Amino acid sequence: MEMTHAPHIQQPRHPRHRETVRRALGGTIEFRHFTGFDQLFAPHAHDYPVIGLVREGHRIMECNRTRYRLGPGQLLALNAGDAHGCVQEGATPLVYDSLALLDFHDCPPFAGPIVEDAEAIALMEEAVDLMQAAAVDEGHLEETIYLLVGLLAATGQPDPRNDAAHAMAAHLRRHASETVRLEEVAAAAGLDKYRALRSFTAAFGLTPMRYLTSLRVESAREALASGASCAEAALAAGFSDQAHLTRAFKERLGMTPGFYQRAVTESSVGADRAKGAPLSPSTPRGSVDSSPEQVLS
Repeated sequence: MEMTHAPHIQQPRHPRHRETVRRALGGTIEFRHFTGFDQLFAPHAHDYPVIGLVREGHRIMECNRTRYRLGPGQLLALNAGDAHGCVQEGATPLVYDSLALLDFHDCPPFAGPIVEDAEAIALMEEAVDLMQAAAVDEGHLEETIYLLVGLLAATGQPDPRNDAAHAMAAHLRRHASETVRLEEVAAAAGLDKYRALRSFTAAFGLTPMRYLTSLRVESAREALASGASCAEAALAAGFSDQAHLTRAFKERLGMTPGFYQRAVTESSVGADRAKGAPLSPSTPRGSVDSSPEQVLS
């Protein structure tokens, strides 16, 4: 089995705050870890499935217009397009692991967003352990991911989104980097603006413009992973400027574009870093540390 190595970079805010980003399986899997995290995640959607596991802390999450209370041991299975966001509840900051399935085109729809299945939770914990190892056993990881996805798959559940909402979403995807007006979005579904807004929001849990911003964040994320500068990624994705990208990116992904880019480009697997913290004797060879003023926004 092929083994890949994962160097480390860390970035704290809260005394325990750390973010980790690592990629594996040729970039098709992206592992994200948050420790000591107390900021909100603004309502957003991804164009890929996400599996998450709450380790510590409590959150109030709204997903597809339904509210859920999250706590330790809770497993989340979010489909591409699921509108979700969450806020802190209580004093204990969030510790959270997630797997973004960036290029799993054959991934079946999940039955989530909340999954209560001991075997699925155990497989998620196994996948996280594999991603946190200094040397990632990619053969073992791939098998574990596919077993986990198989357990999470929905059985014959219909897509509740109507044809009009799908038509509007498709229009937004085609024109994500351009200036888009509500009138154009409504015309794509043959509706007036009022009915278009109601239909889209009822289907996706986001307004068309919030959905568009999420699409742009994901476009910028891929550009950053490919080596584009923050300014280039912002422009190509359709943001008015780099500051707008930074704000939207951090609200939805919990980290700045610059931190994300440094993490995913450190190696094929990714990296994590402690912002402003000196390298400790236990920091693996190949790690990168950066002071706050060196972090790209």
